[in-house]
Amino acid sequence: MSIALIAPYESMRVMAEQVIDEHDYPIRVYQADMRKGAATARQALADGARILISRGGTARRINEELGIDIVEVRPSVYSAFAYIHSQTVPDSRIAIVGFNPLISICTPVCDILQRRYQAFELRDEQQFAHVMEKLIAWKPDVIIGDVVSVRLTKERGLDCHLIESSKETLIEAFDQAVLMLNNMNRQHASEKKLSAVLQCTKEGALLLDGSKRVEEVNQRGCQLLHVSREEVIGKAFHEIFPDKDINAAVANATDLQNALTQINDRRFVVDLVCSSKDIAADSVVVLFQRVEHIQQTETSIRSKLIDSGFYAKYTFDSIIHTSEAMRETISKARRYGKTDSNILIHGQTGTGKELFAQSIHNAGARAKGPFVAVNCAALPGNLLESEMFGYAPGAFTGALRSGKTGLFELAHNGTIFLDEISEMEVFLQARLLRTLQSREVMRIGDNKLISVNVRIIAATNKDLQEEVRHGRMREDLFYRLSVLDLEIPPLRDRKGDAALLFQHFLDYYGDKYGWNPPPPSRQFLQAVENCPWQGNVRALENFAEKYVTLQGLPVSALSTQISSDDFDAKPMPLDAVIIHHVQKTLEQEDGNIARTATRLGVDRNTVKRWLAKDSAEPARTRVIT
Repeated sequence: MSIALIAPYESMRVMAEQVIDEHDYPIRVYQADMRKGAATARQALADGARILISRGGTARRINEELGIDIVEVRPSVYSAFAYIHSQTVPDSRIAIVGFNPLISICTPVCDILQRRYQAFELRDEQQFAHVMEKLIAWKPDVIIGDVVSVRLTKERGLDCHLIESSKETLIEAFDQAVLMLNNMNRQHASEKKLSAVLQCTKEGALLLDGSKRVEEVNQRGCQLLHVSREEVIGKAFHEIFPDKDINAAVANATDLQNALTQINDRRFVVDLVCSSKDIAADSVVVLFQRVEHIQQTETSIRSKLIDSGFYAKYTFDSIIHTSEAMRETISKARRYGKTDSNILIHGQTGTGKELFAQSIHNAGARAKGPFVAVNCAALPGNLLESEMFGYAPGAFTGALRSGKTGLFELAHNGTIFLDEISEMEVFLQARLLRTLQSREVMRIGDNKLISVNVRIIAATNKDLQEEVRHGRMREDLFYRLSVLDLEIPPLRDRKGDAALLFQHFLDYYGDKYGWNPPPPSRQFLQAVENCPWQGNVRALENFAEKYVTLQGLPVSALSTQISSDDFDAKPMPLDAVIIHHVQKTLEQEDGNIARTATRLGVDRNTVKRWLAKDSAEPARTRVIT
């Protein structure tokens, strides 16, 4: 029980208990008139009441004796109107006797109904004898009053009608009391929060009173200012922070954020909170911190972002290879890592473009910064825009109240990797170009520019110059992105890498699942090496996982890795697969056996031997030896 009603009369008590039961109010009802109201109120407070409700003279007596505010139940306007309208005529002389709340209710009713009346206001019981003399001398036809005046007039033998409170006025008072209780609870919670902020925050904190003097300071504030608490309490704010702009904001009760100021040789960032609901209307909370600490905090936050997933886990040592083609590509990429220029990586699906992007990031000066990867093909344009650039609070329907930090901001002092850049819509390409030129971003729905220091690595499996010619890629953006370009060779051009990677994936998935797959034969590994692998390393990894799961596969299973462009047949014998691959390579090399042998990693006689096996169908390719 947190609210108590002191009901001056029985019918009010009964009606109040009925309302409380119907609406489940946290209210306890006591009955006491003006004579016993204060004592009953003290008992209610002892029982745990924090807010008191009463009516008329009883409310006044409680207020005077206990010195606390009372929620007052008003007399019912409807009851007053109904009685005066039905029981009086225009010539009736109506005496209104009671405390001010009753007078303020009944006099307008008499005015509206055009009745003659005289108000006899009571301030206390001792005044009643004098008021009664005036009332009797006026000779009223009808007397209306509150609980006290009804009791006192009856003692004089006069008939006085009680203007009761209605169910509606009770509910109005109860709602007001509940609202006050909620506000008190919020205020109490706010005071506790404010105290916790002042004492526990890592920032310095000052609480200024209405005269802009220090009312409270936390321990951190004393440390930053190099003073004791006793030296600060009661001191004028301008004596601590003499900055004119900050003092003007304090004087005008204007919130302020990230204001820079200097005291002697120490630089501070100052925030002012003047309009918070957690503090009194004329108070100001001043939060301040050393600039150097904020810089350290930013570094720490970015480290946590890295821990949350915005980091590059791969390096060039993660790239498994033995081929000369991949060695040359890695060597070129290492040199790129030492620069800060934008890079465009081109390669077929599954060749490891993001692997190279992460390795380049980790090889450069930005290695300790975040690495943020964005798949431009995964999201529609408007959603991709909000993810990349962020948005202000309430920027659009469904937006977070707090707004959202964009990926460019999260990548500050690091790298942002834009995968499938060719799939980005043209309108978004324009925003990206603007960001590349200015090194600034603006959140959707905001008007502030945010500086970002970001290196961009873009990747695509398409010919971007062809995309430019067809109007699907902005030419100016293409040249901005392709300052440095890197071509990732397909797996079929990496001699020796396929078998090496296959064995690596067998070991990886064997350890992952706790299985020991049968080791592949030399014939199987040779078939793996000769397979075209249209999906490149990704397709090879999937095939290796399948091999481990099924505890081995026949060589004929490799035929599923050859696209329909190679041939239309279903699973074929190994010889047919090899013959077909040799024939296709020979066609690609315009019938030149020497180049075909070099590309396949075998000698010329081996190529001729495989071609000789294809006796079922005459060769259709012009052979150049």
